[in-house]
Amino acid sequence: MSDQQSGVTEAKTEAPADKPAPNLPLFYKAPQPVNVNRHGKFGVQAEADLSFARGTNVLPVSIGEFAIAAKYFPLVFSAQAPHMPVAICGLRQGENVFVTDKNLWAQNVYVPAYVRRYPFVFMESQDREQMILCVDEGSGLVAEGGDRALFDAEGKQTETIDRAVEFCRMYHQQHEQTRQFVEAMAEHDLLTDNTTEIKIGDDRKIELKGYMIIDRKKLDAIDDKVFLDWRKRGWLPIFYYHLQSGSNWANVLQQAAARAQEKATGAPGGETA
Repeated sequence: MSDQQSGVTEAKTEAPADKPAPNLPLFYKAPQPVNVNRHGKFGVQAEADLSFARGTNVLPVSIGEFAIAAKYFPLVFSAQAPHMPVAICGLRQGENVFVTDKNLWAQNVYVPAYVRRYPFVFMESQDREQMILCVDEGSGLVAEGGDRALFDAEGKQTETIDRAVEFCRMYHQQHEQTRQFVEAMAEHDLLTDNTTEIKIGDDRKIELKGYMIIDRKKLDAIDDKVFLDWRKRGWLPIFYYHLQSGSNWANVLQQAAARAQEKATGAPGGETA
């Protein structure tokens, strides 16, 4: 880990940083390399504000999160290649029912790492030789005089940056492991389109589609040699966490009801900082 004028750097992976890609990652508006000359007086807001996560009903998750995320969310795979896994966080597009009216996360519910990473992110340098720690200047969570300083009075990076680098490194490693897992699923044609119909009243239903799940019959029929290889990779529990998570649609519906109650009465439906 080093602090250079070009930015706080790490070892390789994710998407162009010096010139942000036109298609930025979810939530990110204006990521810029963390730089003492640019951000010497900047700090990150300490008070929780998850308003940035309110407008999406799906959040990226890594296979390293499946064990805990499967307790709360349906875990499915994107219909678009490369079919990365996501947690379903709402029944309607543009609505995350796990974010309360106070912009906090629902109480006693796991917060995906993608949310906890924000407003930081690793992005590749232009020469693709290193990863650069970037911060989203458009997040509203970082500004001059912010609570948790990025650099001290002598221009040295603070614990805020150290923690961000470590978290982004871990996130990237899990992202790479997840990519390998998904490539294997696609190679063996285990993913299949799926639709879920949810009853939300006596005569009202919501149909959710445009996502994929692992086909249990195809999984059971997989070649023994491949199955043993996946066991060595530690992938077998991932399949079962995914299949188990299908029972969580009722949990999403319950959270939607809690958010509706909040709006109707102003009473919090359960939240955590």
